[in-house]
Amino acid sequence: MKLKHYLVDFWDKLILVREKIVNRIDRGILLTLFIGFALVIYQIGFPKEKSVEVTVLKILKEIPWLAMVLYLAKWLLTTYIKKKPKLIDRQHFPDLLFAALLFLYERGRHWVDIVDQSWFLYIMLAVFFVVRVMRDGAIIKSKRMTPSVLFVVSFAMLIFVGTAMLLIPDATNHDMSFVDALFTATSAVCVTGLTVVDTASAFTVIGKDMLLVLIQIGGLGLMTFTNFFAILFKGGMSFRNHLILNDIIQADKPNSLFATLIKIFVYTLVIEALGVFFIHLVSSEKFFTSSGDSWMFSVFHSVSAFCNAGFSTLPDGLFNLSFRYNYSFQIVICLLVILGGIGFPVVIDLYNSVKRFVKLIIRWLFFKEPVVLLSRNLSVHSRLVLTSTSILLVLGTVVYFITEYNNSLRAHPSLYGKWVQAFFGSVTPRTAGFNTVDMGGLMQGTVLIYLLLMWIGASPSSTGGGIKTTTFTIAISNIVSQARGKDRLELFRRQVTDTSIKRAFAIIFLSLLIIGLSVFLVSIFEPGTELTRIAFECFSAYSTVGLSMNLTPNLSTASKVVLIVTMFLGRVGMFTLLFGIFKEKSTQVHQYPKENVLIV
Repeated sequence: MKLKHYLVDFWDKLILVREKIVNRIDRGILLTLFIGFALVIYQIGFPKEKSVEVTVLKILKEIPWLAMVLYLAKWLLTTYIKKKPKLIDRQHFPDLLFAALLFLYERGRHWVDIVDQSWFLYIMLAVFFVVRVMRDGAIIKSKRMTPSVLFVVSFAMLIFVGTAMLLIPDATNHDMSFVDALFTATSAVCVTGLTVVDTASAFTVIGKDMLLVLIQIGGLGLMTFTNFFAILFKGGMSFRNHLILNDIIQADKPNSLFATLIKIFVYTLVIEALGVFFIHLVSSEKFFTSSGDSWMFSVFHSVSAFCNAGFSTLPDGLFNLSFRYNYSFQIVICLLVILGGIGFPVVIDLYNSVKRFVKLIIRWLFFKEPVVLLSRNLSVHSRLVLTSTSILLVLGTVVYFITEYNNSLRAHPSLYGKWVQAFFGSVTPRTAGFNTVDMGGLMQGTVLIYLLLMWIGASPSSTGGGIKTTTFTIAISNIVSQARGKDRLELFRRQVTDTSIKRAFAIIFLSLLIIGLSVFLVSIFEPGTELTRIAFECFSAYSTVGLSMNLTPNLSTASKVVLIVTMFLGRVGMFTLLFGIFKEKSTQVHQYPKENVLIV
């Protein structure tokens, strides 16, 4: 009996301290994988003596064993050390899966030559580390970590990680300064496209791959990735995290959050895959040394275009002579930019509308049910985005065609080529940043139109920047409504809330304030530079466009820092930053007497 009581007492104590032990094992797993990832970066990125390289490789080969033991210990503790143990606990099954994969690697590398290669080990450790960070990165415990703060912090962290990656010697063909690496990483994460170095010649294949990863994660948002993997590997997330991510991606229903994430990922992968195929199809094989180079070129530009990043691996960008007159290629880029810039809520709304229509047709064809069409298939937001986007594209194309007909369009002999160039010139300022003309040779009227289009930008919850199409449309519509003497704003037979109108004007004011301040500072740091060129760079930076009048590469360090901050604020949004800094006050019951203030 004494032995039984002793065992029961020991079991109860073990259950009580289990959480502490599991937390320490968790930290041990993260530390082990971090060391492995850091050593992988050191192994592939930094020059070293042969003896050091052999020693590091020996250490890396021992890390999978240690990680496997830690994963297995954690799984045993979380699955069986509790009052009602389960044979298989779904919530903690991934830990067993990771331990099994590491065990298979250790056994398989003695049998399969490919698995025993050092590069396979490097990739495996990097993937395990990234998955671990993404799996645990969505665990937000701090009460101060509001959705706005979390959004800003996630981008800041990604920028600093990207800066460290670009500082690896093997990532560039020459030594890169910290400011240039920070500028490039910020431009990639914020999907801007402004560069202080030539992407084609400055970066190695590894460096370009790093840029591609930063662009993809920055375009979709780090929190989208982390919470997707949190749900995928943990089977769910906390209720607070659920609300945080729901606020960021704006899902229609809280219970549809994971379905929304799946739709975002599927839509992104499908559109980018189609973009890769069509870019490869319309690109000339003569420009590339091999078919592999052609496919990598297609992947890079498809992701860059869909994410509205504007980065290109071509010398001189798309102004390169081999692609300057490739109109099919330019049309594919335009379509990718538009599909990435209309916003995920609009895409999901269109998907649901098409899905409902297809169901109605199937029921009518096979079950003879009457077709009942809804009077409103799309939300006001979707209608507003699609309408404003179409108007801006058409007006931008026509104005560009008129202003540049006797200037940049003269180099294109056919009328078809001129209209394609005009259409491209209307699309690219909408936060895309690709250029098929010499930006320094544009007419003044075209530059002014570019400033307006860059400032407006893409649509909300998209990969693009700017003040957003809905903000501009609501502001203009409200001005017209006020001029007509109406006391409320109505669009598509719906009344727009006062909160949306106030937020639109706040965003407009803050954007002009930041752009004006950045223009002022750069003009001080760059005396003698034409103010139009400075304004163009600052508008491009804030709206995360990436177009440049050939000024950014020649800026001083102080001006580069100003543009870095401007790009960051333009991507995360100054209103979002202020909303996260200031605590939201509860609504006051009492109201003060109203009194008019003279405006005009």
